[in-house]
Amino acid sequence: MNAQIRSDFPVTRDLAYLDTAYDGPYPLPALQAGVDFLERRSKGTAGRVRDWLGVMEEVRGKIAELINANPEEVAITTSTTQGTNLVATSLPFGPGDNVVWGSQSYPSNGLVWLAQEKRRGLENRVIEDEGGASRVSDFVPAVDDRTKVVSVSHVSYSNGHVADLKGLADLAHSHGAYLHVDAIQAVGAIRVDVKAMGVDFLTCGTYKWLLGPLGLAFFYVREELLQNMEPVFAGEMQAKAWSNPLQEFAQGKFPAELHETARKFEYATVHFQGLFELRASLDYILGIGVDRIEEQVLKLSSRLWNGLDELDFELRTPPGTRSGIVTCVVADAEKVDELLRENRVVASMKAGNRLRISPHFFNTEGEIDHVLSVMEQSR
Repeated sequence: MNAQIRSDFPVTRDLAYLDTAYDGPYPLPALQAGVDFLERRSKGTAGRVRDWLGVMEEVRGKIAELINANPEEVAITTSTTQGTNLVATSLPFGPGDNVVWGSQSYPSNGLVWLAQEKRRGLENRVIEDEGGASRVSDFVPAVDDRTKVVSVSHVSYSNGHVADLKGLADLAHSHGAYLHVDAIQAVGAIRVDVKAMGVDFLTCGTYKWLLGPLGLAFFYVREELLQNMEPVFAGEMQAKAWSNPLQEFAQGKFPAELHETARKFEYATVHFQGLFELRASLDYILGIGVDRIEEQVLKLSSRLWNGLDELDFELRTPPGTRSGIVTCVVADAEKVDELLRENRVVASMKAGNRLRISPHFFNTEGEIDHVLSVMEQSR
């Protein structure tokens, strides 16, 4: 990546920041968008909801472009987990139905499905991975004609393994089930095409690889499925229009016309300041191009994986994995953590002495070589 991109990320001036899987740093345009919004708001000139909704629609369109969806299929939400909850609570389930999900799922997603077992009797079938990589064939024995949802992470948060979404979609659809995807560790780093992959539902927070704010996410639902889903929560943003809000509310009436698109899941005020910031980040990502970003991410993660392998670290990321996450096991977590800090490297130390390193497109090969030299010192 060129010097201009590096200069757009203040974090690169002082640190080798290799922790985007935890939190993505803002590029300067996103930072400035947030500052501008706050300055206008402090002066009482930040606009009104009707103005902010226009930005919301812009963001919806850019997200749709990023994942090859239609804007009508995208809802703006607050978190990845909220999207999973929308799937779990909006679909009809009956006695004997089951959901199949992988042990590589983020814990919050698993908790959503376990809650439905307690509340509605939905059976949970959990697929244990072998060697950190669950495959379509591992899911086959668990999926049957009573399966309603197959739920997976596109990219494992723990080791970067990339799920075969098309294969899982074909398996789910052959039994009349749906494929739900947690894509927070994928969108913004690697190409995601919901149409080509056969995804039915996808949910993704914006604060990691999309370099956006906390408290914002999006939820994709395949258009044909919208009519099958009944949102549990309600609020005025689901309404197309109120003819006389105060009178209708006083009479206990709900507006006759509600959104039939994915906007039916948007029921209350969202993080509007974050939408201004996210719009800038999405413009930045789309301006560079997802193909170029993926090429850089995979080049760096491959260099990192090979380097750690040559240093004889135990790698938890399977060979050939094509994501931005590389995880290895270290003998002394405290020592490695101290060495990384001393050498101004930011990465994530996880339970079980696992070190997760996650470069994005603003990182360089020199930074990968630097962290490898630090890791060699830790041996």
